[in-house]
Amino acid sequence: MPTIRYRRHVSWSNYHLTLGTVPPGGSDPSMIIDTVATVDAGDLTQPSGLARFAASGAALFEHLEAIEQMPSASRAAGTVGTTGKAWSFSGLIGASDRQLDLTGLVGITEMGADELASDAVVGADRIALVGGGTLLADIASWAEARDRTLCTSGTHLKPTIAGGFATASHGSRLGYGGLQDMVLGMHLITGSREHVWIERKTGPVLSVAGLTKLTIDGVPVRVVREDERFEDALVHLGAMGIVNGVAVELADNQRFALMQRLLTITPDLLDEIGGGHFDRVARRLGCATAPAFYELTINPHAPFSDPAGHIFYFPTHKVPLFPAGNAGIERPADVIARIGELMLAFASQPLAAPPTSAVAASAIPPWVLPALLKGADSVFAFYLDLKNFEAADSLFDPDAPERPAYLWSELHGGEITGGEPGALYNASFAIPLDRVGKALPAICAAVAQLAGSFVFTLRFVAKPAGTLAFTRFDQNAVIEIDGLSPLICRKAAQGVDPDLPQAGELLLALQELAGTLPAGAAATRAALNRAGIPYSMHWGKLGDLDRAKVYADFGHPLDTDSLIRQWRGTRDHLLTPFAKSVFWNPALIDYGLLDPA
Repeated sequence: MPTIRYRRHVSWSNYHLTLGTVPPGGSDPSMIIDTVATVDAGDLTQPSGLARFAASGAALFEHLEAIEQMPSASRAAGTVGTTGKAWSFSGLIGASDRQLDLTGLVGITEMGADELASDAVVGADRIALVGGGTLLADIASWAEARDRTLCTSGTHLKPTIAGGFATASHGSRLGYGGLQDMVLGMHLITGSREHVWIERKTGPVLSVAGLTKLTIDGVPVRVVREDERFEDALVHLGAMGIVNGVAVELADNQRFALMQRLLTITPDLLDEIGGGHFDRVARRLGCATAPAFYELTINPHAPFSDPAGHIFYFPTHKVPLFPAGNAGIERPADVIARIGELMLAFASQPLAAPPTSAVAASAIPPWVLPALLKGADSVFAFYLDLKNFEAADSLFDPDAPERPAYLWSELHGGEITGGEPGALYNASFAIPLDRVGKALPAICAAVAQLAGSFVFTLRFVAKPAGTLAFTRFDQNAVIEIDGLSPLICRKAAQGVDPDLPQAGELLLALQELAGTLPAGAAATRAALNRAGIPYSMHWGKLGDLDRAKVYADFGHPLDTDSLIRQWRGTRDHLLTPFAKSVFWNPALIDYGLLDPA
């Protein structure tokens, strides 16, 4: 049986260091958690994935039962505090009383032939039964050894599967939805002696024999087989119980050629993007093959004059004798994490740039960013110099002998902050794809006066699943604003040598930089509003998402046609009264998705 280890008074922060407070004498925010429970299901030996779910479910039953048996005053207003890799920037995670660390809820097995419903629409050989805390990287490795792979993923593979689809984190394949679209069924622990298997009626997964294997300590699983309720539960936001295990759909394994090229964007190129004509965009950059993936990164301060970075994956027919190895793609988030290391190093050293005679009219003198970024005058320029993109002046053949042929796992990195933790600020906005041509000029104009400490990156999501998916449009462009966080600017300021002749200017500049990204996100929102472009914001990221915006996008819960009302109804259907009292988090209260207890 899996074990749960308990620790008291644990100092904790989320992955991006956006939660908690700065302790006396410290530089990184954290919070003290009264009790942290850590699940370890790594030594389960059951050959059946469903039997593994039942075994881990028994340990989770015990954990919830202990909470339920607490005196009411001791557990009042407390949450279970589920967390995985804790990548969320927002208050969806981070409970000061109790926390349940589910990163040990791991394991991957094949679907047994007897476990599959007779009318299933996906074959057993394309389904993996996966513990909710399993990393995407581990699923990819397991699948690729069986000539399968992930249907999609984010740019990095270290989120847990349950945490990744909790917020409808968007994926990486053109013509596909988010991580939640891979999920065919879920095993939810919904009370101290209650559990549910939920799947679509139109996409049955488990047979009677399979459901029987989910029995926990004599408690049979309750089956919910409804399309609408399944869509509600997919984007669970930590409020639908514990995602103990999932049935994940896999894709055929495939190899890809990687193209990273520079080309300045033009209005007609944006029209092609807005029309979903990604094959035409690829041809502009020299490849006649339709792409499987496209990512566009632009300089917000010179979108139509500086070259933009274009990353494509193209299917290739090559089958190399040896693995290509990790592609080593530098994403903007990776670069910014590396810049964080530079910031902490450069602030206390003599600077090559001479001090100005007086404080400039701008709080960020023109020498500051080049001093920080090894001569580059913006984060975007640093990003381009580091990546060494090709120019778009030659043909690109995905099957050319000299081109590596990468597996999906080789194209995606691991941790998103391989440099300085907490260096990254990220806000994410989904808009209708066909509004890209109007949106980009509007948001770039809105941030034109801000420092060049961020970039805009676009990715694309089609017909995503999930009632509360923030990518709520049929065809979506997701605009990411990635830049230097307030935290890293404050930490750099703490290291400034007061004897430097530039110290005064540098401190003022870092103070200004600390507010640049929040100001950029606010300006982006305002520009989209002024232009009449509908948008929604990622549940787990930054940008000051608030209740008014949530209700505008998904309906007030008192309205009969509100998606939030529908989502709440499914939560009421799945959870016991006790479970509803402990499966919530501060963000859901702030956003108005749930009412205070």
